[in-house]
Parts: sequence; C-alpha cells; structure tokens
Amino acid sequence: MENISKPVIFIGSGRSGTTIISEIVFRHESLAWPSNYQERFPSITAVNLLRVVFDNKLWRMQGQKPQLNKVSFFNKVLFKPAEAYKFWEYQTGPSIDFSRGFLINERATENEASKIRSTFNKLVAYQFKKRLAFKITGPSRIGYLTSIFPDAVFINIVRDPLPTIKSWLNVDFWQDKGKNQLWWTGAYTKQEEEWAVKNAENPQLLAGLQYKKLQEITAIEMARYKDQCITIRYEDFVANPPAVINTIMDFAGLHKSKQVDDYLQGITVYDQNKEQKDKKKSNEGIEMSDLQMILEGKYTF
Repeated sequence: MENISKPVIFIGSGRSGTTIISEIVFRHESLAWPSNYQERFPSITAVNLLRVVFDNKLWRMQGQKPQLNKVSFFNKVLFKPAEAYKFWEYQTGPSIDFSRGFLINERATENEASKIRSTFNKLVAYQFKKRLAFKITGPSRIGYLTSIFPDAVFINIVRDPLPTIKSWLNVDFWQDKGKNQLWWTGAYTKQEEEWAVKNAENPQLLAGLQYKKLQEITAIEMARYKDQCITIRYEDFVANPPAVINTIMDFAGLHKSKQVDDYLQGITVYDQNKEQKDKKKSNEGIEMSDLQMILEGKYTF
C-alpha cells in the first residue's frame, strides 16, 4: 500500500525564502520528508526510523536550518529536513543529473518511477507519517517530478530578484559553484553559454542570467501543470506569515495544525529585503543597467 499520494513539493531559487517557509509547513504532524540523516546515508532508507527518537508522543526535538533564528546546541544531530541531493542522485542514477540539471525533457520510465516511489513510500512509513513532502531549489524540475509523482502539488517560492541575486553573491555555495560559471545545465542557448564563458569574471551579470533562466523555465513548466502549482511571494509571507502559511496548507490539502501554529509563533520572521529597500544599498556592487536588462529580457547575448 502506498502512502505518498499528493506529495507537497516546495520549489524556488535558493535564498528566496524556501527554507523558512517549508520548514514551518514541515512541522505538520502528517508529513515525512528527506532528512539530514538520509543525506548522510543515501542508500539506507531505514535510517528514517531515527525520526521517532527525536519526534514522538513524549517529546518533539526537530532541528532546523541555522539562519537568523537561534538553534539548539544539539541542532547538528537533530533530525531535520534536507534537500538531500546525494539521496536524490542515488535514486535517479547516473543518467540523470538531478542536482544541476534543468531536466526539461527528462522523464522517469515506468520502472524508474516505480522504484523511486517505493523508496519514498518506505521513507514515509519509517517516519510513521501519512504523507510525503520535500524541498528542492534551483530548477523546478516539475516535468520530471510529475513523471514520478503525477498528483504532486508544487509550492513555488519567489523573492524579488535583486535581493535574491545579492544574497546569492554573499553565500559560500555560490562563491564556490555559481560565481564564475553556469551552475545549472540544460537550458541555455549556445549564445548564452558562449557569453557566460566570456563574462566568467562578472559574477553579478552571470548570476542575473542564471536567475532569469530559472524563472523562465519554472514559468513554462508551471503553465503546463497549472492546477498543481501555486506561487507564493516571500514579501507577502514576511508581511503576514500566518495568512500565507494557511494559504499553502489549504492548497496542499493539509488540515490545520497546532504544531505548525506553535512553531510559527515561536520564531521570528525577519525581512531579509529590509536593507535592500535603500536604493543606494541595492545598487551597491551591482551593475544595474546591464543586470536590469537581463532580468527584463532585453539584453542581447
């Protein structure tokens, strides 16, 4: 018997609010999700049995990604949600570049989908939950994911582009992976690829192209599966967190949860765009004219 009907999938660009929003919803008592332990042991689905050690009728000790809110001293060992790309790569096999590929024309075969669904079914069962949820960032991969989970619902998180791009440029991952190259693959024209090589030393414009491509491909895929998708603006969430969380849960068909409400009330939601609202600050270090043209689709590559 399968218990992964209508999985809840959060998508969106990194640094757009996907973590804080998804982690609130992931507190729902019905949901299972890939964890930091599954990331560490990608081939061992039974590792999900560890969740009951941290989350049971006597206590709930669920970790969270350390960002602006204070975390427990034990947060590193607590069972917490993870994008778990090593786990995904183990499931999809070497023919699919799940971590970096846009996967625009990729679809799982019936056998591949069955195998992956079986693994996720075990993940949910081992966590003693009723429904699957997970988050991935970067390319939406909606077409590929629906070939595995046909009834999935997608929560697309978007944030204003300039604060997002500036945030990319300030994190270690982007400094290492996307600062001087096209990190995600499979969606660029030959002209864009050649332009990216020539502009490898211009991280602001290179980030702008990658951000623009993410949004374009996500919009195309969402149009194909529009009844299964909803877009949530980070700025709306900051303005009214409870209302936006309720919107997401209603769309996903999740009943009201005291655990979600309690967690939301116990954290502080910071407006990460606040310092960007000063125009001088938002322009600092960014070549605005060319970047704006890229974001508006007016730049010639």
